[in-house]
Amino acid sequence: MAPGQAYTGGPPGHVPLDNAFSFAFSQPLQAANDYTPRELMLPRIEDERPIFIDNKTDRTLRFGQIGKDARAVAAGLLRLGLDPNDTVKLPPTASCPAGPEIAPVVLIQLPNCLPYAPILFGVLASGLTATLVSPALTSDEIAWILQNARPRAIITATACLPAMQGAIAKQADAARTFFSTVPLFTVDAAGDPYPQPASPTPLPSDWRALLAPEPKPKPTVNLSPGFPASRAASRTAVILWSSGTSGRSKGVLLSHHALNFTIASMWHDADFYLARPQRQVWLGYVPFYHVFGLCNVFLLAVATGTAVYTMPSFHLETVLQAVRDRGVTYFHMAPPVAVMLAKAAVVEPYARSGGFKTVTAGVTGGAPLGHEVIEEVYKRCGFRVRMGYGLSETCATALQGGCGEKEMRAHAGDTGVPHWGVELLIAANSGEGVYATKPGEKTKAAAWDEEGEVLIRAPGLLLAYLPIGVFSFSSSSSSSSSSKQQQQQQQQQQLDMSVTQEALTADGWFRTGDVGALSPAGRLRITDRLKELIKVRAYQVAPAELEAVLCSSEAVADAGVIGIYDKSEATEYPRAFVVPRAAGTVTGGVAKMSRAELEGLAQQLKVLVETRTAKYKWLVGGIVFVDQIPKSPSGKILRRLLKDGGEVARGVEFKVYTKKRRDAKL
Repeated sequence: MAPGQAYTGGPPGHVPLDNAFSFAFSQPLQAANDYTPRELMLPRIEDERPIFIDNKTDRTLRFGQIGKDARAVAAGLLRLGLDPNDTVKLPPTASCPAGPEIAPVVLIQLPNCLPYAPILFGVLASGLTATLVSPALTSDEIAWILQNARPRAIITATACLPAMQGAIAKQADAARTFFSTVPLFTVDAAGDPYPQPASPTPLPSDWRALLAPEPKPKPTVNLSPGFPASRAASRTAVILWSSGTSGRSKGVLLSHHALNFTIASMWHDADFYLARPQRQVWLGYVPFYHVFGLCNVFLLAVATGTAVYTMPSFHLETVLQAVRDRGVTYFHMAPPVAVMLAKAAVVEPYARSGGFKTVTAGVTGGAPLGHEVIEEVYKRCGFRVRMGYGLSETCATALQGGCGEKEMRAHAGDTGVPHWGVELLIAANSGEGVYATKPGEKTKAAAWDEEGEVLIRAPGLLLAYLPIGVFSFSSSSSSSSSSKQQQQQQQQQQLDMSVTQEALTADGWFRTGDVGALSPAGRLRITDRLKELIKVRAYQVAPAELEAVLCSSEAVADAGVIGIYDKSEATEYPRAFVVPRAAGTVTGGVAKMSRAELEGLAQQLKVLVETRTAKYKWLVGGIVFVDQIPKSPSGKILRRLLKDGGEVARGVEFKVYTKKRRDAKL
């Protein structure tokens, strides 16, 4: 890269290719290597080391038992007839020239709980592919995931079973027939006594059936990693779900090597450990199905031997008590939690009594957070909250360094420097041919401190987005190898890979859709977003999805959705602009409709969205009734005009939710 161009970071050193389960349990941080500086070498993790502890019951899951039970789950899945070698191969992508591979998919839909560890690690150990799904999703949202991921086994929370069954019922006839043969296991996330023994003969639908010993005589079950280690960079380990601007969520394929690289990259930069070397204690309330909880907490905890106190959801006072009573050393949080720490009255007694004395630092990401909030937390609680940056498609990318007041003030307004092995580039914002579109071309960089799209390149990038309909082309495992190869070649020709191709440049950069700038010191500053996605806490909400839900009402002629930033809670919330169908029949439009009629419609639409979407997508930003939605000549909604609050955004507004208390459950 030429001098003066906005590029920082560097190519990665050596991280061994391996199955993600094998890597996490191989004591990877116990010897000096490319990614473990000598001062960050950890003592060996003994089998009795507590890793995941239920914060409510103190039930403890230890390092050795996680590995043992994960192998048992892996064997149980393979006994179902799932074959990790029965893969679907996608066309090559800029981040995976060998072509991504997807093994049979196992869907996991659980809140944070102790069984999560053996279940997810069991899927990884087997060489199968896990897709991680939020327990908050509705049957409509789950139906979309089932349709596209076509899981060959399902493990869901008992509380989620009605929504899962509803999602299966919404499938087309052929898909319903397929899912009638798919094994479905349940986890009583609130009441399961695991790892303590339960009934010696669990029900066939209980997840513990996967832990049961093999029958005698034992069938042949291959517990090797399920694929050659050399393919760890192309084999899909997990599929996460990230909202796209087109509406429906997109499956993000992350490889085994991407997960391993992310562990290595984050620990290489773990200066919070150097600030106060000690055995780490973290909280596990950030969802493990989210990239932040998966990489920064779940996987890293096992590799480092950290004790994680798990919680199924967030409640401020419960978290405050746990920080004080458990001696938390590093505090993971979403931006709204930082705002609560700065402003909520319930925090004061804990701050005054030394409730945060064990906390070296905190880390947040996923949405903007004002520096004044970081300053307030430091003054009140005595520790620095550090800004991080990452996406489902990139895993952990950048982090502010240092844990003290001096670094906090020096880095005000930035989002940190790239992790080890991560490259950042700011794309030029003018000129022809900025983005490489053919092999041999190079993406053009902006100058230092010049704004442009943030691009990321690292082994932690997604392999691809899951193409819609990929499994409708997949061949039977009973096919001959030659016919299967022919079918896969035909499949690759038919698959629509355009979403992946638009996200990756030919020279391997991922286009984040965020606008930012790099300082000559290599510090990233996020300034805007090209994408239309609304960031509700750490979750992404696609306006088009909510617009489709609203327009499904016969009472709605048109709708447009934007995000409204709530500074007091450091998050955006969706706000809907709605054209009532009845407005077209009234002279003077919305302004002449009765307020009672509009209020009734607002309540109907509130219930509609609540019924069809997860809670974080609800219209907390309100509903505004207008006469028309501003659009371009091509029909694209001009959200900028709605955000600007001009004449086109004026109408009759209803707040359909009262202001949430800051100490309420998120």
